Amino acid sequence: MKTKSIPADNARQRMIQAAQELFHLQGIHATSVDQVLRKSGTGKSQFSHYFKTKDGLVHVVLQNIHVWLRGPDAPVNYGVQTWQDLETWLRFFVQAQQRYGCDRACPVGTIGNDLSDKQVLLRQDVRLIFEWVRGQLSRFFAERRALGEIKDTVDPESLADFCIVIVQGGLFVGKINRDGSAFDNTVSHALAYLKSIKQNHVE
Repeated sequence: MKTKSIPADNARQRMIQAAQELFHLQGIHATSVDQVLRKSGTGKSQFSHYFKTKDGLVHVVLQNIHVWLRGPDAPVNYGVQTWQDLETWLRFFVQAQQRYGCDRACPVGTIGNDLSDKQVLLRQDVRLIFEWVRGQLSRFFAERRALGEIKDTVDPESLADFCIVIVQGGLFVGKINRDGSAFDNTVSHALAYLKSIKQNHVE
């Protein structure tokens, strides 16, 4: 899944765009400030003015991704309302990774994987994004349970975690193998399991 393209109408936006693409493709450790400057056609003085440090740039990139995912330009609907929405959401990540040659995983997960315990603010940025996604999925499952569509014994938050881990693990394995078939198969099994917990197999 590639991150959203930002209109390059000023130096700050060009640096954010360049950093998002590079962080997503190769992580933050392998991405230098000089690479971001070259890709964005900007200078060190501009970087210092807008971001001060590399961590400052990572912070803004994560904030930008969070806003993007919550907005109307998100690549897939995170506000899942129906079982079909959920299947579309899960399959989107398989299809997106395959479309780009399985050369990258989740942009947020890739950044988060590179963070140390000392980068508290950045770890919080990553956690907030995942908590928001978890909340969207948990809300959907809670609504289905309230309507009697899934068993009372099912925990909505655990199901949300299940879906997120399927996506994150699948994207990681697909990137390592440069092959999305295992991810595709896992999503199919996940959907079969979710169907099995529906009351009377409601659609």
